[in-house]
Amino acid sequence: MKLNKQDQEFRNPKLFYPDPKSVDLDRVLINLFLLLRCNGTRPVTRGRPKAGVERVDYHVEQLSQLEGVSGVADYPEIAKGWLESDIFDLVNRGTPREAVSSLRPLHLDAHKIRVAKHCRDYNVADSIYALLEFGERQTLHSLRDYLDQGRDARTSRFDGQTKLDLETLTVLKLVDGLPDLHPSQERVASDPPTCIGQARLLCDDVQRLLSYRNAVPRPVMIDYLKTVFGLHVAMYTLRLSSQLSGWISDKKPHTSCLACPVHGGDAQPFKECPYQLTFTVDMGGDFRSRMAQMAQESVTAAQGKLVDLIRALFTLNQLLRYAREERALGIPDVPAEVLRLLREPPPEFQPDFRARIKQVRNDNEVADEELSPEIKAILESNLPPFDAFIELVSHIRQKHHLDYLTEMLDKLFQKNADAGAMVQGKSRSNPRRWHLGGRLLEVLVQLAVLKWTEREDRKFFFSEPILIEDFLFWLEARYGLVIGGSQLGFGRVPVTMEEHRAFRENVRALKDRLREIGFYDDLSDAYIAQTIRPRYPIDERRGAK
Repeated sequence: MKLNKQDQEFRNPKLFYPDPKSVDLDRVLINLFLLLRCNGTRPVTRGRPKAGVERVDYHVEQLSQLEGVSGVADYPEIAKGWLESDIFDLVNRGTPREAVSSLRPLHLDAHKIRVAKHCRDYNVADSIYALLEFGERQTLHSLRDYLDQGRDARTSRFDGQTKLDLETLTVLKLVDGLPDLHPSQERVASDPPTCIGQARLLCDDVQRLLSYRNAVPRPVMIDYLKTVFGLHVAMYTLRLSSQLSGWISDKKPHTSCLACPVHGGDAQPFKECPYQLTFTVDMGGDFRSRMAQMAQESVTAAQGKLVDLIRALFTLNQLLRYAREERALGIPDVPAEVLRLLREPPPEFQPDFRARIKQVRNDNEVADEELSPEIKAILESNLPPFDAFIELVSHIRQKHHLDYLTEMLDKLFQKNADAGAMVQGKSRSNPRRWHLGGRLLEVLVQLAVLKWTEREDRKFFFSEPILIEDFLFWLEARYGLVIGGSQLGFGRVPVTMEEHRAFRENVRALKDRLREIGFYDDLSDAYIAQTIRPRYPIDERRGAK
C-alpha cells in the first residue's frame, strides 16, 4: 500500500534529528567538525571537488610539493600506504572502486578534504550539535577550541609552535592553502532536543574528557570523543521512545520534562527522571551463561522500544502537521503544545483524519493494489479515525524504519568493536547482548575518576581513586548500566540464587577486565584497597586556566 510523503513523515528536527541509517562515526565527526567551523549552519555550496581528490595518489603528490615536507617524493609507495592506513578514511577499500571519503577526524579543518557523496552522516552530526548547543553552549566553544589547536586563525595554516602528533600535523599540511567554507543562514539546530537532560549529560562528559587535553594523545582523545558521542546519541534514541510514548499516553508532556531536573554534575542525574533507561551488561565472554542471557533479554527489551518510537514519531508528526495546516486553532507546531489536540480535539479533528483514510484508500484502489487482510482489518476497525490512521501508517512503514533504526544503533553502540557497548555472534544462538568493550570501559573509567569543584561559574576537575562499588553505582546512576545487580531499583535486581551467582561472577569479570587495561589492582582482601585508580592524574583546582 502506497502513502504520500506527508502521511509517512518520520524524520523531524522538532522531534528526532537523525535519518536512521547505517552510519560511520568517523564520518559523523567530520560532518560535526564542518558544523563547528560554520557555527552550526550548513556551509555555502562550494561546487564540484577538484579532479583527482578521491585518489590517494593525488594527495601524495600534493603533500610532496609542500614546504617543510621531505621524504614523500623519495618513497611515494610507503607514503601512500601510510596515508591510506592512518590519515584517510576510504570507501570500498582494497577494490578497484576505492576512493577517499575524507581525512580522519584529527583536526577541525579535516573537513576541508571531504567527498560529500562518500561522507554522509544522515544528520547524526546535526543531532550531536543540537545536544551540545542546547545542553551547555560553553562546552561547544571548549570543544571547538581544542579541535582547532595548531591552526593560526589569521593564515588558516599551522602556527609552527603548537606541539602536535605526526598524524594531526599531516592533516594540517594536507589542507594547507585550501579555502575555508563559509557559513550560510540555514541553522541545523533550530529546535532543542526533546530530552534536554541527555544533552546536559553529554556536555558534562565532554567537559570531563577535555580536562585530559594535555595528558591524553590527540588521536586517543578523538577516539574517546567518538565513543562518547555515539553512546549518547544511541541512548538518546532509546530514551526518546519512552518519553514520547509517555507523552502520548498522558496526552500531555510530563511536568519533569517541562522543567528538566537532570544535570550532568549530579551524583544521580536521572533520579527524578520518569523515563529511566537500564541495560543489564554481561562482562564475561561466554554467551551461553546466565548473565549473557539476561544481557540478551535486556537488548531485546530495548529493541522493543523502537516500535514505540516509530509509532510515537508518526503520531506527533501528524499532530504537528495538523497544527500547521489549521493555524486558525492557534496551536503552535511545537511537540509539547500539539498534544492538546489529543486532550481537547476540535470538532473537525476526527472527520479530517477519516477523510485522509478515505483518500489513501481511493489512491490505492486506483492503483489496483490488493489490500492485505491486516490493512483491511485496520480500515474496518472501530478505532477513532486518528488512531486508525496512525495504525495504518505504522503497519505499512514499521518494518522499514525498524530495520534502519537497528542498523543505526548497532553503529552508534559500535557493536563488536573494542569501543562498543554491544556484541553479537554469527549464530542464532548468540544474539545481541550488552557488553562493554575494553576501550569503552577505559573511557567510562576516565570519566568516573573525575570529581569537580566550581569557581567563578566554571567547573574545575580533579581525579581521585574510586571504589569498585562506587564505580558500579556511578555506571547505573549515570548511564543505566547494571553490572552487579541494580542498586537503584530501576534495573535488573537478582531474585534467584542463580541470578545472584551470575551477578557476582559478572563483577569478578569486570575486575579482571579492569586489571587487564591497567586500572585496577586488588593489593589485599581489604574492601578499602579494591579501588580503581586514575591513569592520568588531573588537578585543575589550582592555577586552572
